[in-house]
Amino acid sequence: MKKRNILTIIIFLFCVATSMAQNAENDKTGILLVHYGTSNDNSRMQTIDRLNARVAETFTDCAVVEAYSAPSVIKMLAKRGVRKLSVSQAIDSLKTLGCSKLVVQGTMLLDGVMTEMLKKEVNRVKKDFRSVSAVRPLLYSVDDCRMMIEMINKSLLADKSVDATKTQVVLVGHGSDSPANAMYSQIDYLLKAEGKPSWHVGTIEGFPTIDNVEKQLAGVRNPNVLLVPLLYIAGNHQKDDIDGVWKQRLQAKGYHVEVFGKGLGEMKEIQEMIIGKIAAQVKDVDSGKANNATFHK
Repeated sequence: MKKRNILTIIIFLFCVATSMAQNAENDKTGILLVHYGTSNDNSRMQTIDRLNARVAETFTDCAVVEAYSAPSVIKMLAKRGVRKLSVSQAIDSLKTLGCSKLVVQGTMLLDGVMTEMLKKEVNRVKKDFRSVSAVRPLLYSVDDCRMMIEMINKSLLADKSVDATKTQVVLVGHGSDSPANAMYSQIDYLLKAEGKPSWHVGTIEGFPTIDNVEKQLAGVRNPNVLLVPLLYIAGNHQKDDIDGVWKQRLQAKGYHVEVFGKGLGEMKEIQEMIIGKIAAQVKDVDSGKANNATFHK
């Protein structure tokens, strides 16, 4: 009887240990990094790949998976043999890895079409996870704009190849046909209201336009202009539009034009801000504070 009891206890303890191990495995946190995506290999390496690597190095206890939100970019890369996951595919991958908690961090700037798509996708699968946390886009509130301006300024000051103190700085964004495009005008107004009259904002495909920017430049009467991409990934837009159309047009008007050759995603300060947002989310899902897919700061 005694031997049988000991054997029963051993089997019981083994089952408990196995169950605990399985529960621990299934209690894993998954981090989903969502990028618009780019077909420019060099820009992808300097921005998306670098951030992905830093997040994986920082959160070693978590599963880190990336997704692209732009189907056109996914298809373009697939033709070259480069496979990128959609948001739904990446979420399925995290489920397969046994993640019961989900942290969603995007690198989209505006609360536009891609953010709405991401919200729908995350809300669709939130029932599949015990805890879900997702954040708003990088530019959502006035404080977000202030922080972005401060980080861009720090990055310019740290780069010895440019002198932002003696030039007119033009932040060039992409532009959007959604109401989120108003964020660019808000940043421009904020710059002037808070002591940066020689800083301006323009967009490639929205408002303010290059015409609006030219009028502001003429008002300051400084012939030196520094074009700075207000784009997470500068890529082809920097090459074709900023280094191309914008620079050439302003030079033709008599301005001395330089281009700051980094997208926001290449700036160490921006990467660290995003990592900080992820850390706060991981803390929330691990503590149980985040139990739905509401997008928050």
